[in-house]
Amino acid sequence: MASPMHRMSTTDRSRWFSAAAILSLWLVLIGCGPSGRDLSDAQWLQLQSDLQRERTEVGRQRDQLEADRRQWDERERREPVLAATIDSSVRLLCCIAPVLVVVLLLWPRQAETPSEVACDVLLDELIVQRDPGKLESSRANSPAYTSHKRLV
Repeated sequence: MASPMHRMSTTDRSRWFSAAAILSLWLVLIGCGPSGRDLSDAQWLQLQSDLQRERTEVGRQRDQLEADRRQWDERERREPVLAATIDSSVRLLCCIAPVLVVVLLLWPRQAETPSEVACDVLLDELIVQRDPGKLESSRANSPAYTSHKRLV
């Protein structure tokens, strides 16, 4: 099988080679843009310092991300423990509250001493001398009066 170049005539081949040569020469002369050889020392230094600043910034951001990740990991470990502790404490208080109420209701109270009863009786007599109607309403509810009635 013959290649496409073998089928071409000599003039066509020479035109094709000349077009390829001109294109190659044109690409070599124009190039792909500024190469490293075209940059001055100041431009190289500027590019290197810019690159170093960007590396520093990327490193700082990476460190910040790592610190945030550690903080979230710590929070994920700590918060369930804290929630369980609060839940247990509240349940314990709810269980103890009725027991405390019963203990307070059944706790023996101190009886009034005779000197307190005597003071209450003297105050009642003083009130009777000033306003007899006022004492009758307060006597019905007064524990001192009922204990005084038992003593008399």
